[in-house]
Amino acid sequence: MITASVIQSLYRKFNRRPSSVDALDIHLLFESVNPANNIVIDDGTLYINSIPADSPFHEVKLCHIHAIVEFEESVALVMHSSILFLSKVGNDVRVHIKPMKDSIWSRIKDKLGFVA
Repeated sequence: MITASVIQSLYRKFNRRPSSVDALDIHLLFESVNPANNIVIDDGTLYINSIPADSPFHEVKLCHIHAIVEFEESVALVMHSSILFLSKVGNDVRVHIKPMKDSIWSRIKDKLGFVA
């Protein structure tokens, strides 16, 4: 089961891109993910055809993917600010978007009680 702590550990563990796209476990996308997701790689771009074409996650540059991680029921594409979970059973795709942190100045204002 994928919990909030698992998601946070993915962001922490894979906080940088690999040195090369060849270091990614791309084979997991074709061996583990349900074929109904209709995944295609062309010219350094990963296309997930089960996601509508107008979605920003329909196509992902391979160089933006930090890791591909297999779980019991899904495969995760870990990127800097988001994680795509592709189902192994159906063509379900779940997206986690990393929440933005407050800037240092807004945290200081909050500590000092300033109102913006």
